[in-house]
Amino acid sequence: MAKSKRITSPDKVAPESVENNSGMLHPVTPEQRYHYVEVAAYYIAERRRSFDAGYAHEDWAQAELEIDRLLAEVQINR
Repeated sequence: MAKSKRITSPDKVAPESVENNSGMLHPVTPEQRYHYVEVAAYYIAERRRSFDAGYAHEDWAQAELEIDRLLAEVQINR
């Protein structure tokens, strides 16, 4: 699986993710995005491997892609 260059922490959010949702009525803060990614990564780890160790970066990268896609589609922030 390809590694994401956009693995973030709440204080270091990729600028393009903030720009992508800036047109929303209520833009998502970096902290909210981080929380969405964190929760999504948890469920990805549970669903894919029943929390087997060693895949946290892959799960996080996949979660970031999914959350950014949803934010772009304005499905989370309605």
